[in-house]
Amino acid sequence: MSSTSTDETRLQRGLTSAQVSMIGLSGALGTGLFLGSGSMIGVAGPGVILSYTLTGLLSLVVVWALAEMTVVHPVAGGFGAIAHGYLGPLGGWLMRWNAAIVLCIAVGAEVVATGTYLTWWWPQLGVGLGTVLSSVVIILINMATVKAYGHSEYWFSIIKVAMVVLFIALGVVLIFFGLPGTAAIGTGNLTQGKGWAGFAPAGLGGILTAAVMGIFSFGGVESVSVAAAESANPGRDVPRAARAMILRLVLFYIGAVAIVVTLQPWQKTAAGSGGVTESPFVTVLSLVNVPHAADVMNFVLITAALSSANGCLYGSARMLHSLASDGLAPRVFARTSRQGAPRLAVTLATLGMVVASVLAITRPDDAFMALFGILVFGTLFTWLMVCVLFIVFRRTRARLALPDSPARMIGGVVPAALALVVIVACFVKLASIKGLSIALPAGLPYVAVLLALGLVVTRRVRSAGSVLDDELASR
Repeated sequence: MSSTSTDETRLQRGLTSAQVSMIGLSGALGTGLFLGSGSMIGVAGPGVILSYTLTGLLSLVVVWALAEMTVVHPVAGGFGAIAHGYLGPLGGWLMRWNAAIVLCIAVGAEVVATGTYLTWWWPQLGVGLGTVLSSVVIILINMATVKAYGHSEYWFSIIKVAMVVLFIALGVVLIFFGLPGTAAIGTGNLTQGKGWAGFAPAGLGGILTAAVMGIFSFGGVESVSVAAAESANPGRDVPRAARAMILRLVLFYIGAVAIVVTLQPWQKTAAGSGGVTESPFVTVLSLVNVPHAADVMNFVLITAALSSANGCLYGSARMLHSLASDGLAPRVFARTSRQGAPRLAVTLATLGMVVASVLAITRPDDAFMALFGILVFGTLFTWLMVCVLFIVFRRTRARLALPDSPARMIGGVVPAALALVVIVACFVKLASIKGLSIALPAGLPYVAVLLALGLVVTRRVRSAGSVLDDELASR
């Protein structure tokens, strides 16, 4: 494919296995857990533990499908470029532009979150200025070489993973053993003496509603597919990264949220007004009298949000680079620097941070939630397309007698088909969720516009050959 045909547009294969894993982890282990979980707890109470479990299972299917396809086609543009081959140019257009836009908006949500965290220490700074400063840091990192980006993302992720583990460990000690001067809290807050009614105050409906909201938390796992084009050994690295990433995400989300709702009554932790002004993690630690623990956790939250923004900007820029390489976006965005960084694509992808900065300045109290609903819809649509692509991928390769992927999903297309049903149900549920009801009315016209533009562009532009064409030609 032309994505890597010239030095001027070629991405570097400078990422190690550990860095690929951390890039996938970085996009998902961030604001959705550390800031957005407050709203989810407000909806489901302690039952949010089950909500994250359900969403984690859905993301497992998506990531496994991506791993199977990406090992066969480790190309720039990841699953979007693969869709170009198996669903046609229109499918490739739709998946890549949607992913680029969603990741671009996700960067905005993450820098708003960073600005929010900074006000814990410096209230006078304001969410708006904090968002702008955070944006500058992320832009500078992504303008560097892919190796520099990989190193920064690796250490960002190491810090937040280590601190989530320490948070869980500290929580276990506080719950079951206590600390000097602090008695053991016990597990009473999980039910508050009311059994199931205390654990799930809004019933099964609340758990399912929070599970839909939790889609945002796992959004960004697709970056593991995009990073394959810059991995030194994608056949080995991608399956390994996918397995490690999902295991860590599920354990971290379930473990960390379980600690939060056990340490104090969920009513105190939840963002009762529907807005989000600080992390429930910081709130909990500030109330259990652990010296400086809240400040340490706030530092970790800032690191986590910057890491997630870093990963999402990376993914958005690479999608734009891939589209431009295939003639489906202005060719100028396919250019890379001497170090292999697609700087013009990165520049375009920073639009999400511009929008976020404006929102943070004009609507500091609900800027995050304004982006939250849009991202849930966009992530669901991405996952829907991934499942459709995977089913077509499997059937096409069987029909053409092409070799199987070394990273095959257990159960064949059945898990993907079941995931499709669940995703459609999530779309329906969006309309009734407070704060997210705008997602469907805004999202459907958005998809319609993307589709209409795609029909026009793909008919007029003669794009490059697909990954499937290349494979068939090499036989």
